[in-house]
Amino acid sequence: MIGDENLTQLLAMVRTSQQFSRDVDERELVAIFLRAVLSVTAAHRVRLVRDEGCSLLVTYEARHSQESNIDVTHEEPFVQADELIRNIFCTASQTNIPVIFGITSSDPKDVQANQGKYVVENPMLGITSFNGGRNKQILILDRHHDAPPFRPSLIPYLEILSAQTAVKFENVRLRLSMEAVSSTREEVEIALRANEKELAHIQRMSGTGSWVWYAFDDMIEASSECFRIYAIPTARRAPSVKFTDLTHPDDIASVRIALERAVRARRMFKLEFRIAVGFGEIKYIQIEGHPQIDETGRLQYVGVTVDVTERRNAENALQAARAELARAHRLSAMGELTASIVHEIYQPLTGIITNAEVCLRWLSKSPAETTRANESARRVVRDARRAVEVFRGLRAVAANSGVVKVPVDLDDAIREVAFILQGELDRANIRLRLQTTSTKPVLGDRTQIQQVIENLMRNAMDALTHVVGTQRLVTVDSEPHNTAFALVSVYDNGCGFGQHSSDELFAALFTTKPNGMGMGLKVCRSIIESHGGTLQAERCGDDTVFRFTLPYIDGASDR
Repeated sequence: MIGDENLTQLLAMVRTSQQFSRDVDERELVAIFLRAVLSVTAAHRVRLVRDEGCSLLVTYEARHSQESNIDVTHEEPFVQADELIRNIFCTASQTNIPVIFGITSSDPKDVQANQGKYVVENPMLGITSFNGGRNKQILILDRHHDAPPFRPSLIPYLEILSAQTAVKFENVRLRLSMEAVSSTREEVEIALRANEKELAHIQRMSGTGSWVWYAFDDMIEASSECFRIYAIPTARRAPSVKFTDLTHPDDIASVRIALERAVRARRMFKLEFRIAVGFGEIKYIQIEGHPQIDETGRLQYVGVTVDVTERRNAENALQAARAELARAHRLSAMGELTASIVHEIYQPLTGIITNAEVCLRWLSKSPAETTRANESARRVVRDARRAVEVFRGLRAVAANSGVVKVPVDLDDAIREVAFILQGELDRANIRLRLQTTSTKPVLGDRTQIQQVIENLMRNAMDALTHVVGTQRLVTVDSEPHNTAFALVSVYDNGCGFGQHSSDELFAALFTTKPNGMGMGLKVCRSIIESHGGTLQAERCGDDTVFRFTLPYIDGASDR
C-alpha cells in the first residue's frame, strides 16, 4: 500500500513531468522544478545556489505565499549567499552527499555533528542539483522551526526531479541552439540568393559568364549568363561538347589546338573566336581560364566567357569608316592631282596648237613668210618641251623618285597599317601576327613605305581567299638585316605564285589575279629601290614571303 504522503509526492512528480513536456524557456523550467521540489518535500522555502568562482550566488528562490501559492523569484542582480549556505554548499559539493540539519540542540554530540559551528533553528536540507550551466549548483531547502526534520527518504525523489530537469534543460538548450542555427541558416540562404541574383544581374549587364571546366570528365558547370551567351538551355552542368560544337567552323581547329596545348602544359589560356548560335547568328567571344588542382589531384579550369560582339562590331565599323575616309582622302588627292595635271598640261598644249596653226598660215601665204613660220615652229617646240617636263614630273611621282626622306619609325608604320586593315582581316577570318623588332628608325618617306606594306599585306590576304581547313595566317616581321639595313618580311600560308618565277611577279602588267592590273608589285619595287633598298619574293616551305630592306639613318645610301 502506498501511503498518502508518498501518493502526494508521486502525483506531484507526475504533474511536473507533464509540465516538462511543454515547450518552455530556461527560466520557466527552473520555476517548474522549484515548485515541484516544494510540493514533494513540503518545504517552506527552496533556494538554488550557484558557484560563480569567487562567490556563491542565490539565483532562484521559491516559497509558499500567504494565499497558498508558490512564488518563484529570480534575483537581478544575484544575491550573495551567507556563511551558512557557503558551508552547506562546500559540504554537499565536495562529498556529493546530501546535508541534513535537524532542530536546535544543546547536546554536544549534535553540535559536533553539525560541525560545531552553527546552531540551526529550522530543519534544512542541502543536495546537489542539476547542472544548469558550467558551474556547480545545489538546492537548499528549509522548513518552519516547528516542522519535523527532512527525512532521508525524500532524497531519491529530489534526485529524480533533478535528473528530469537536467534532461529537459539540455533539450531546451538544444532546441534554442537549433532554432538559432536554423535562423542563421535561413538568413545566410536569403543573403546567398540575393547575392546570386545580384551577380547574375551584373553578369548580364557586362555580358560576362563564369564557369568551371572539369577537365578530367570534360564537364562544364556554368552560370546562367554563360548559357545565355551560347543560347543553350540553362542547366547546372553540361558536357563541354555542347559549347565547343558552336565554335565557328573557321575557328574550331585553332581553338582546339590552343586548348589541348594549355591542358597538356597545365597553364592558363586566353582566346578570342567566333561562335554560331541560334539561326546562324555570329558572336565574338573571349574566354580566359586558369588551372586549378582539386583535393584529389585532378585538373580543372576556372574562368569567364565575355561576349565582345558589340565591341568587335564597333571596331569593324570604325575600321570601315577609317578605310572609307582614307579612300575619300585618296580620291580627293587624286582629284587635286588631276586638276593640277589639267592645269599644267592645258597651257602648253594650247600653245602648241595655236603656234602650229600660225605656222601653217605663214607657210600658206604666197610667197611664204618662212621667218615668221620658223618663229612659230620654235614656240611649238618650246611648248612641247614644257609638256614633256610636266609628264616627266608625273612619272617621277609615279616612280617615287625625288622623294623627301625623313626618319621613319618602321615598327610604328607597320602597326598603323595593321590597325587600318584589321577590320578587313577579321571579316576574311585571317589572323594577323606582328613581330616588330626593328628598334632603329629608317630613312625614307613614311607614306610611300606604308603604301608598300599595305600592298604586300593585301596581296597576302588575296592569296588566302580560297584557303579552307586551316587557320589563315598573315605574319609581318621587322628586324635588323645588318648594321646598315632593316628587313621587313610579309608571310602568308596561301596559294603562292604557282610555277611562275619570283622575277616575273615584278614585271609590268604581269599578274596572277583575275582582275589584277599587274602594276602593284612593280610600283612597290620602284619605291623600295628609290629608297636604296631591295624587294624580293620567295617560297619558304608552304609559305610565300616578300622581303624588302630599308636603310637606317646612320647607314643610308646616298643613292
